Amino acid sequence: MTQTSSSSGKWLKIAFGASLAANLFLVGLVGGQVFGGGDEAVKRAKATRGYSLYPRVMMEALPEDRHEDIRAFYADARKGMGQKWRGINVIRREIDAALRAEPFDAEVFRAAQSREVEGRNTLRAQNNDKIATFLATLTHEERTAIADLALSRLEEQTRYWRERRQKREAKGQ
Repeated sequence: MTQTSSSSGKWLKIAFGASLAANLFLVGLVGGQVFGGGDEAVKRAKATRGYSLYPRVMMEALPEDRHEDIRAFYADARKGMGQKWRGINVIRREIDAALRAEPFDAEVFRAAQSREVEGRNTLRAQNNDKIATFLATLTHEERTAIADLALSRLEEQTRYWRERRQKREAKGQ
């Protein structure tokens, strides 16, 4: 009799654990729907910020038959970038070390920050050159479609921040 009650207790614990896990899953699912922003918040999170010529914008602006060309260009443009970003991360660790140093040397900190900014600017300039080379392969109409979408995104972002500032200022008054 002791054997039977201990094995049924074991199964009750397993059933209770499974029921608890299922309930927590459902509560999380419902809670995420209720408390996780609406469709607008999801759309805003996925949207490119400001004026951008990144692949997502190009692919949205151009017909599907051009998407493979865009993917191929960006796959090629990204080659070797990992090594360059690792170099910038080394500089960022130098910034961290300078920040933590005792005594703090502001000049060492500023120099490391300057090297990091220069490194990022170099990468940005290289990326801009690659984008310009790719854009030169497009037709005037394709470039115009990309520019129109990029400008509309910039205007949307500007409008968003303006409205947000106005709401904040209205609350403060």
